[in-house]
Amino acid sequence: MTIRIGENDFICAKVNAKRELRCTDINYNTQGDMLIDLVRRKYCLEVTFGLLTEEEISLLREECAKIFVTVGFNSPEGYIEKEFHVMNEPAPEIMRVNDTVMYGGVKLVFKEK
Repeated sequence: MTIRIGENDFICAKVNAKRELRCTDINYNTQGDMLIDLVRRKYCLEVTFGLLTEEEISLLREECAKIFVTVGFNSPEGYIEKEFHVMNEPAPEIMRVNDTVMYGGVKLVFKEK
């Protein structure tokens, strides 16, 4: 499976795309009555990557350094491309595969803006 983060495509081992209810604005009057309640469904992506090369992990870190990044992925509704906030930094395990340094165990959580 491929996911697009910023301008780069990455091959993922697993993408879990779920929709969450998120309250964005709740106000109360002086009697405690709710005046405004805007609740929206927004995507939360949990992306697990396979082994990444040094170039791929560098590109991924560069994209995740931004506050918001455009992410494109396939869902049951079709291809989705939205702005997301990266909830964590890529923290890979470093390993050697056939005398090549590879990075594994990278899992990122994205929350829709």
